[in-house]
Amino acid sequence: MNQIEEVRKARQQNKRDVYNNRIPKRVPVSASLGLYAAAEYAGVDPKEAYWNPALLEKAGEKLCELIPSDSCVLGGAILTPTKYQALGSKSIVMSKKGFMQHPNTHMMEPEEYDEFIKDPYAFIVETAVPRTNSNLDYKKDPVRAMFTISQALATHGKAMAISGGVSARLSAKFGYPPMRFGGGGGYAPLDILTDQLRSFSGMSVDIKRNRDKVKAALDAIYPLSYKRCLPPDISTYTRDMVGFYPLHMATFMREKDFAELWWPSWFRQVTDYASLGIRIGAFLEDDWTRYIDYLQELPVGTYLTFEYGDAKLFKEKLGKKFILGGGFPIRHLTTCTKDEIIRKTKEWLDIMAPGGQYMFGFDKNPLVLADVNLDNLKAVVETVLQYGVYDNPGTTTGTIFDKSDYTHSAFEPFTSRVYKTWEQYKEEHPNTPENAKDSVMAAEDAILNFYYSLCQ
Repeated sequence: MNQIEEVRKARQQNKRDVYNNRIPKRVPVSASLGLYAAAEYAGVDPKEAYWNPALLEKAGEKLCELIPSDSCVLGGAILTPTKYQALGSKSIVMSKKGFMQHPNTHMMEPEEYDEFIKDPYAFIVETAVPRTNSNLDYKKDPVRAMFTISQALATHGKAMAISGGVSARLSAKFGYPPMRFGGGGGYAPLDILTDQLRSFSGMSVDIKRNRDKVKAALDAIYPLSYKRCLPPDISTYTRDMVGFYPLHMATFMREKDFAELWWPSWFRQVTDYASLGIRIGAFLEDDWTRYIDYLQELPVGTYLTFEYGDAKLFKEKLGKKFILGGGFPIRHLTTCTKDEIIRKTKEWLDIMAPGGQYMFGFDKNPLVLADVNLDNLKAVVETVLQYGVYDNPGTTTGTIFDKSDYTHSAFEPFTSRVYKTWEQYKEEHPNTPENAKDSVMAAEDAILNFYYSLCQ
C-alpha cells in the first residue's frame, strides 16, 4: 500500500468511526474554498470558472498542498449560471462580478393554495416554475420550453462532469476519501414552500392570514418531499450516502409557529427515514439555541452542523446523542494572529472533541478570498491534526442508533398527473421488458429532481 492510499484509508476510517459510535484516532477536519474564492486565488474570472472548473485545477493543487484537510480544499459552487441562464431565471441571477444572487421573487400567489394542494408537482411544473424561468413558459413557446430543459441539463451536466474530474484527480493525488452520495437530501417541507414558491416575506404573511392553507399544503407536498429526498442506496455508513438538509426558515419564525408548522413535517420525514435505517445530516442555519430542546428529539446519530450558538451548550445537550460539526467562526481567520487562532482552535477542541461524536468545521464557507487568511487556515487545520488526537481510539461512545426505535408514518405514496409511473409506461408500451424499469424511471425521476431543484 502506497503512502497516499494509507492517508486515504486513515481519513476514511476516522469518519466512519465517528458515524459508527467509536472514538476515532483524531478529530476529522474539513476546510475548503468555494468556487468564487478559489477563482480569485487562481486569478481566473469566476464567470469563466463556472463553465469550466478545470481552469481552477492548478490552483486547487496548490491549495491542497498548503492545507492538509481531510476533504478536498477546492470546493464547488452551490448555484451556477450553467443551468439558470438557460432557463431564463429571474430568481437566480449573476451579478456583474460573478456572484450568483437570489432576488426576493416568488412563484405562487396566496390565492393559489387550493390548486397547489390538489397536485403540488403539477402546479410546480405547469404554473410555478415558468413564472420565474421565462424559457420554460410552455404556454408562450412550447418548442423553446422543450429545448430549454435539454440545454439546461446538458450545460449543467457538462460543467459538473468537468468539476467531478478535477475532484477525482485531486483526490487521487492527495488521498481524499471518496465522496459517495445516494441521491438523498433536500429541504424541509416548509422551506420548499418558502424559498421560491412563496418567499420568506410571502410565507410570513401566509402564516398569519392563511394558516390552515399552509398546513394543508405541507400535508400535500409531503409525499413529493419524501420521495425526492429518499436515498435509493441505504448504506452501512448512512451519512456517507445522504445529503444535508440546509434548514432555512425556522429561526425567522415565532416559536409557536415553528412548533405548529415548521417542525412537525420535517421531524416526520427524518423519523420516517430513521425507521428505514437512514440517518440524515442537517445544517442549522443561523442560531438554533432557542430550539435546542426540539433538536434533542431527533433520531439518534443525526449529523448536526451549526452556524451560531454556544458551543458548550450544544455539546452538553446534543453531543452524546448526535454527531456535531461546524460552528468554528470563520471570522477568526482574518481577525486573529497565528498564535491567537491556534489558541482558539485548541480551546474549541477542548469543548467539542471530548467523547468523540464531532468533526471539525467552520460556521460557514468563505464567500470571497478576503474572508480567508490562508496562513491562519493552515494553522487551524494543522492544530486539529496535532491537538485533536484521542488517547482511547476504538472506544464505544454516544448513543447507538437502532431503526426499530422509530415508526414510519402512514400516507399515500406520491402521485401526480404529470408523473408517469412504471405501470402507466407499461400500459402504453406493453412489450417493454422488466429490465427497462430502472432506465425508464431514472429518466422520469431526473425531470422530477430538476423541477424540485428550481423551488430551492
